[in-house]
Amino acid sequence: MTIRSAASADDYGAFGALIQEYTDWCRARYAHDRWFVDAAFGHQSLDAELRNLPAAYGPPNGKTLLATVGDQIHGACAYRKLSDEICEMKRLFVPARFQGHGIGRRLGEAIMAAASADGYTLMRLDTASRLTEAIALYKSLGFSNCPPYQQYPDDLMPHIVFMERELGAPTARFLKS
Repeated sequence: MTIRSAASADDYGAFGALIQEYTDWCRARYAHDRWFVDAAFGHQSLDAELRNLPAAYGPPNGKTLLATVGDQIHGACAYRKLSDEICEMKRLFVPARFQGHGIGRRLGEAIMAAASADGYTLMRLDTASRLTEAIALYKSLGFSNCPPYQQYPDDLMPHIVFMERELGAPTARFLKS
């Protein structure tokens, strides 16, 4: 497996397809809480984000990493700039058919290393409290709960977990350009 930066329209198209697969997965897994899934993605302006991925998650505002095996993308993760020192991890996803091989962990480590190499000292993220597997992964990567750093609608706030982690020196072994 190789983890590399998204560099082309095709790369961002593949990233967008993974994000769409993730949203479909959320809607299926949480069909009984469809209101929550739709409200969260609506608040995040997901449709607009998908139309403009390179601007949202590409230089100079962020970075997108793709995990590939051969020519096939097995997962992705991105960060976006919040300030000169703080970035936010976004859209870490490995489809079920590729899970169980440590890809999510390696993507998490790689996105932290990339952000550190780009000069960020703190990474934040938010996730749904229902995504217990994701929260466990984030905790194992050194993230801990923090106060909200952005606002969601009042009916969503009790269901959102905010986390952050200080970034250390970059670890280049996770990145291959």
